[in-house]
Amino acid sequence: MAEHEITSTPVYYDRWSDVPWELASRSQLAGADLPRTPDGPVAGYVKGEDWRGKDRDIALYRVAECPPTAATAGQLAAAERRATRTAHVCADCGAHCQQQLAERGLRPRCVACSHIARLVAKQIELRERRAVLAAWARDLLEDPATAVVWVSVHEAPRTPAGRARPPLAARVQAVDGSGDRLLDVLVRLTGPRTAGAPAKAVSAAEGAAALHAALDGHHLVGWYDRPLHSVTERLATLGAPVRLDTPDRTPQRDGWPGTAQERVAQWRGELDPATGRLRQPWPPGTADRLWLLLRRIADTSEAGRPGMGAPRNNIAEPSLRDPVRVTITGSAAGTNGVLETLTGAGRLRRSDVAATVPAREGQGDRHVTYATVEGGPIGRAQPATAGQVHA
Repeated sequence: MAEHEITSTPVYYDRWSDVPWELASRSQLAGADLPRTPDGPVAGYVKGEDWRGKDRDIALYRVAECPPTAATAGQLAAAERRATRTAHVCADCGAHCQQQLAERGLRPRCVACSHIARLVAKQIELRERRAVLAAWARDLLEDPATAVVWVSVHEAPRTPAGRARPPLAARVQAVDGSGDRLLDVLVRLTGPRTAGAPAKAVSAAEGAAALHAALDGHHLVGWYDRPLHSVTERLATLGAPVRLDTPDRTPQRDGWPGTAQERVAQWRGELDPATGRLRQPWPPGTADRLWLLLRRIADTSEAGRPGMGAPRNNIAEPSLRDPVRVTITGSAAGTNGVLETLTGAGRLRRSDVAATVPAREGQGDRHVTYATVEGGPIGRAQPATAGQVHA
């Protein structure tokens, strides 16, 4: 829950994640391991649903103003012994939570561990997707009809009333799938009498002719869909329409957004730790830089493995005794078996286990463990319960 200042006026919250820790609903107060009785004025409301699934506002109370219920410690302990399906201890971090924990991925998890599990699941999904993105980028760059396009618009100052004026000019750049220049032209997007346009900008008619000569017959790839739309729309208004014959491409039908900006974000895989959403990458700014990004995606190797990438410098051959980063994926029992084998062979100390996190949501008792081991042959055979290991 988020930390917020509590005011005397009821506050409305859209999500439970926005509700301050100091506020709780009737059901939360009653379901706590040390229950309390709702009392005092309603301090806020959060959007929720009733038992019929209909939307309703759920009242929130200040916990500090809600007195304990009449149940004694002995009664609470007896109720806890009789309970068979309640869990207050997080299976991942061991936190003793006040509220009953929901089963997430067949494991009772606290809010923080559930958030971590969702982040890990998203990271695994993005990691596996990089192979698909690499194939997509290679297909683009190997197509002789591809033109990577970037448009930089010179905006006009707003009117005294604050209204937007039409853009003054636009620089249009394009390179082919090999990164070779196809076009670099500064086009005037206003009439000849409009002041402020760059002196080196060519007229609308010349710009339209240059666009047609360089890009006709090409499949245009830009940061967004229809990368030339803002330019061609203005040119048509000025009496210099551009009609490009662009070949059709088979759309990506993998359920993921398909613009270059969105796919670069997926390839980078940088998640906002607070929301779990993909962070949007900074625009490359030129056509050749966008091409370079696509080239890097196309050259992605070891796309489905964590923390691995193409080595940049293979100056020295590694020794068999050098430390090796390993990833163990499997059940808790299988993972422990692998770790015991590595420890027994003298290749691992428990302090070398970097992290154990839940695998993707919905995969049951599966974990991903990262560890650093000493290289070299292992004398003991691994147990049959071992998980899958990537070195």
